[in-house]
Amino acid sequence: MARAGIWVGMLCVLWGLFPVNGIAQVKKSKVNILNSDNFSMDTQNSLRKFIGNVHMKHDDVLMWCDSLYQVERPDTNYLEAFGHVRVIKNDSIHMTGDYMYYDSNKKMIQVRRNVTLKDPQITLKTNYLDYDGIFDIGYYFNWGNLKDEVNTLDSKQGTYFTQSKLAFFKDSVKVVSPDYDIYSDTLKYNTETKLVYILGPTNIYGKGEDNNTLYSEDGWYDSNLGHAELYKNNRLTHLTYTGYGDTMIIDSISGMANLYRNITLIDSVNDVIVKGHYAQMNRETNQSFVTDSALLILCSKQDSLFLHGDTLYMEQDSAKNQILRAFHKVRFFSQDIQGVCDSMVYLTADSTVTLYNEPVTWASGYQMTAEKISLLTGNGQIKQFYLNNKAFMVGRRWDTEMFDQIKGRNMTGYFKDNELYMVYVDGSGETIYYPDDQGAIIGVNRATSSNIRIMIEKRRVTDIIFINKPDGDLTPLFLVDPREERLKDFRWLKYLQPLDKYDIFNTPQPPKQEEEEDEASDNS
Repeated sequence: MARAGIWVGMLCVLWGLFPVNGIAQVKKSKVNILNSDNFSMDTQNSLRKFIGNVHMKHDDVLMWCDSLYQVERPDTNYLEAFGHVRVIKNDSIHMTGDYMYYDSNKKMIQVRRNVTLKDPQITLKTNYLDYDGIFDIGYYFNWGNLKDEVNTLDSKQGTYFTQSKLAFFKDSVKVVSPDYDIYSDTLKYNTETKLVYILGPTNIYGKGEDNNTLYSEDGWYDSNLGHAELYKNNRLTHLTYTGYGDTMIIDSISGMANLYRNITLIDSVNDVIVKGHYAQMNRETNQSFVTDSALLILCSKQDSLFLHGDTLYMEQDSAKNQILRAFHKVRFFSQDIQGVCDSMVYLTADSTVTLYNEPVTWASGYQMTAEKISLLTGNGQIKQFYLNNKAFMVGRRWDTEMFDQIKGRNMTGYFKDNELYMVYVDGSGETIYYPDDQGAIIGVNRATSSNIRIMIEKRRVTDIIFINKPDGDLTPLFLVDPREERLKDFRWLKYLQPLDKYDIFNTPQPPKQEEEEDEASDNS
């Protein structure tokens, strides 16, 4: 019997700790009617009616209304308030409306029509508000408007936690502030810190002169500091430029944006795309750079050009023309032209690409070198090239060791349909080329002239015009001294030539034979 008593006692304790259905028991308390002008009683329906200047109190809740119906039964205990309903909870939560249903057992307040909820942080307006008095949570549906000293938020559905000052908004969310507007599927907002949390597809529209816009599906925005961090499907639009990145950190006060991983920047006006894994953008100076697998694409319907360098810089000149720069280990590829150099500048104003520091380009079957190379492009095609100082062109005859060579101080090349058809040598011109008769090489023609015009057809020299004081001769092939088959400073750099748009990321190695020759010359 003693043991039975112990078990019964333990069961009673457990019964108190774990109530039926796992729902915490709410301590019932009576609603006190503090004032009413008139009173009537319907005993059959357990209904009490209070009419005129009704004032009541229930625990920490004070309520006023024009008239009140109160129902008290063993299974239910609720109030219905009509007209000029006013509620104050904990001296901090204020609610008003035209109608209220109040379940005093569950402390659930339902206010309808012209509803306002206020606390020290916000003002919420709606026509449908449910308020959980136990957990101090307000719910609205069928549209609501929340406003604080910084932002105004509208949505179809919303939840406001009055203790933690967190608000959740769902469906057709709109945020209006002095500097931006937000349209979203789902947002969370802290009314104390003014942090906006992005929880679904969201567009942020700036109100500045540039009308910058952001899109993201996950992140947060500090509306006090103008600082945003975005983590999913992010898109940044500035003027005619669009940027994508896995992560974006944006500061609207400083105008700085940092983008990380899988970055794409698009200039829709100039048909330029820049890719990489780290980018920094400065809105105030209109400058930006991309690094870590940086890739520049000059788009064309006919033949896009793909360029890689350690770092790509973008800026605008005073006329707002775009300037693109690439620095260190630059390699580029298109079907019609390939090249390498240490640094490059592309001016969108005149579509000119200029290569610096040991540049080499290949076009129409010719290798071109100079101290500086400029390419004039347009409509996705090469129009002209300029080889400035120590200009040198080399074209290989099939898979032989015979090379057509053109050398001079400066050269200008002219293209038609992306094929080189004429080269003009300006100053100190020298040539070596292998004329043929019906495909058979007949000798080596070596000549010099201060100015030379070379005509090219189907990637072969067809005519050479020596303009000033020509000097040259044709030597039969079997009499040619191998030492005379190369102009001074001749170099064949085929191993450097990018083979496709993926090869621009590779670092080419010189052929072993060339390495051995270099070592032998060093030892001598």
